[in-house]
Amino acid sequence: MSAVAESGENSLLPVHVGRILVGLDPLESADFLSDRREKDKFPVSLDPSRSFFHVNTAEAWLLTGASLLAGLGIGWLLAVWANRLCDTPPRPGETRVTAALTAAFFAIATFAIVFLEVQRVDEVIPNVWWRFGRWITHLGLLTLLIAATATDLREYIIPDQITLPGVLLGVLLATVSGDLQLIHVWVDWNHPLVALQGPEIPSWLSSHPHWHGLIWSLTGAATGAGVTWLARGISSAVLGQEAMGFGDVTLMAMIGSFLGWQPMLFVFLLAPFCGLVVGVTVKSLLNRPYVPYGPYLSAAAIVVMLSWRWIWSWEPTPRVSIRKLFGDLPSLAILAGASLVLLLVLLGLVRWWRGGSREPN
Repeated sequence: MSAVAESGENSLLPVHVGRILVGLDPLESADFLSDRREKDKFPVSLDPSRSFFHVNTAEAWLLTGASLLAGLGIGWLLAVWANRLCDTPPRPGETRVTAALTAAFFAIATFAIVFLEVQRVDEVIPNVWWRFGRWITHLGLLTLLIAATATDLREYIIPDQITLPGVLLGVLLATVSGDLQLIHVWVDWNHPLVALQGPEIPSWLSSHPHWHGLIWSLTGAATGAGVTWLARGISSAVLGQEAMGFGDVTLMAMIGSFLGWQPMLFVFLLAPFCGLVVGVTVKSLLNRPYVPYGPYLSAAAIVVMLSWRWIWSWEPTPRVSIRKLFGDLPSLAILAGASLVLLLVLLGLVRWWRGGSREPN
């Protein structure tokens, strides 16, 4: 055995000892680590010393330019599709705006994902080809989000023709690849030996990647639809009117099927803050008194998609950590309860404000 190989084996010894102490199989751990190394092998033509995507700066700019041109064409097609879904005549001004915005979002997303590596986290190491596959998949999600936003702003509807095929597409791609997740369906950073062996990741994830892709995507879709349905029902009961439509429920299911349940929860939490920016901008540019909630959800999904690396790794103190939170079921339950109480309080304040602002008869 070479010195390098012997050194590698010795470096894993503390991991094996630690797993024995807590009753886990050290061979299973070694197999899992080996599987992750195997997945990250590079084709001969690629240079592993380069970036996560193995592209240099010039190649990243080339991909960004290609995405810009593709976005122009796709944006024009989206505008035509939105006209047909809303049964409205073509509007040249809106067509140009949709094409320009789609091109801009495609270029920004490509540069951010490929060059800035905004989705790279230590726990997820996709096969090198599926790193590009995930980028293309998220451009597809971006296309669906722009289409949903266009119809929602025009006619206050999010057609099922956009969201339901979107959910099926997200689940299908996740299942076929087994490697599209931003973060695995379950990662535990709270076990006692995390300093020695890193997070606890179920071993079946590497041995059954396609089943994991299916479960990961379905969990994201179910969580997205469930959380939005619950918020929709509560807001309707408190305010006496619907604050969100059923299209918002299917939209969040679609987002969850592409991003997973953990990112989806951040989408839901960030949507009201995105509303402050998107709502003011749309009202100012289009002079509209009301902006539907769908564009806020779409904007939040884009923010999460392009900042996931920093969201997941945010840890201001050893006791306050996003990734530790998502591996602790009691803490998640407490957070969910607190969020529900906060939602009720905010809705109560909205109802009180609306009642107090009415002029007397």
